[in-house]
Amino acid sequence: MILTCLDDDPRMERTLRRFAGSLGHEVRFQTTSQSLREDMGHQVPDVVVLDLGLGTETGVDVLGWLAEHHVNVPVVFLSGHADELLDTARRIAQGNGLAVYGAINKANLVRELPEVLARCRPPEPRQKTPAMPQKALDVDALRQYLSAGRIKPYFQPILLASSLKPVGAEVLARLSLPDGSVLGAGAFIPLAERSGLIMELTHVLSERLIELEPRLRPLGLDFISVNLSAANVESTQAAAMVKHLVDAFAGSSRIMIELTETAVLPDLQQMRELTTQLRLGGASLAIDDFGIGYSSIRALAELPYDALKIDLSFVAEMFDSEKSANLIASMVHMAHSLHLKVVAEGVETEAQRDRLIEMGVDRLQGYLFGRPVPIEQFVL
Repeated sequence: MILTCLDDDPRMERTLRRFAGSLGHEVRFQTTSQSLREDMGHQVPDVVVLDLGLGTETGVDVLGWLAEHHVNVPVVFLSGHADELLDTARRIAQGNGLAVYGAINKANLVRELPEVLARCRPPEPRQKTPAMPQKALDVDALRQYLSAGRIKPYFQPILLASSLKPVGAEVLARLSLPDGSVLGAGAFIPLAERSGLIMELTHVLSERLIELEPRLRPLGLDFISVNLSAANVESTQAAAMVKHLVDAFAGSSRIMIELTETAVLPDLQQMRELTTQLRLGGASLAIDDFGIGYSSIRALAELPYDALKIDLSFVAEMFDSEKSANLIASMVHMAHSLHLKVVAEGVETEAQRDRLIEMGVDRLQGYLFGRPVPIEQFVL
């Protein structure tokens, strides 16, 4: 690959050429942003190695220019600053649509540069395929689909970290369209919430889940996890619906209700009463997407949760951001001190799995273990 490096310290050139060259890469070294622009005007490199501190101009300024003129060229950061600054710069780049291969502290250049460049790959040209036109989903169509029974439960396994054996499953709503395509929850749940159909939708999903209980029973799962949105918990029917679900699965699997921070009512007293009713009705409670809200810690202090689900964004960043990794470790420690089980969502690689197990996570969920699938595939 061709690497273009921008660093105002010319002493870095020899080191970069030696280590990158030993891996078979060509290095073009620039000491000013103007020379970088001119160089990239003649030949676009495969990777830009960018120093953040450039005297009168910073690497952030260069990121803006790259995002405007060369958004397809990925970046490797090089800096003498603390790791948290590199982490923030990576987020700025990604927010501008730039791919970031890694962030290297100059003090660790000899150790980190070969490793980062070894996993770099030139971006493959994207082949555009014409999108099939699809009619936008509206309230009337959603209402018709609900009546026609087109809301289906899909199941994603949740594994015990100590044995990697399935102990539970999260139920995720899917909408089966007449043309055979299937829509994820993000395509219709917000519409259901805005239109006042969310309780009806959740009821349909719950009844369908009850119908499937005989097929789920032989799996011997400890729990089945079901989500409640903000509009659900505001309904007086929520506790009765959950109790009906708990009774239907009695002797089979526990029902765990997942509540995100956005599902927490502004009236904390009302939320205390609801969650207590859910627990007394036999359901377990998990706080979902933990770490992305502003009052998650307060919710842990006020409400009777049994489990905490770490938001998948932290898992996705755990090897790119030491902050994210440290936050996961802190969440695990805090949750265990409160006697809560910890579930890590969004596990996609074996490296993530192994690191999370080392951190003491109790349960694992993600594409590494299985995508959400209909009952026919889940019970195989």
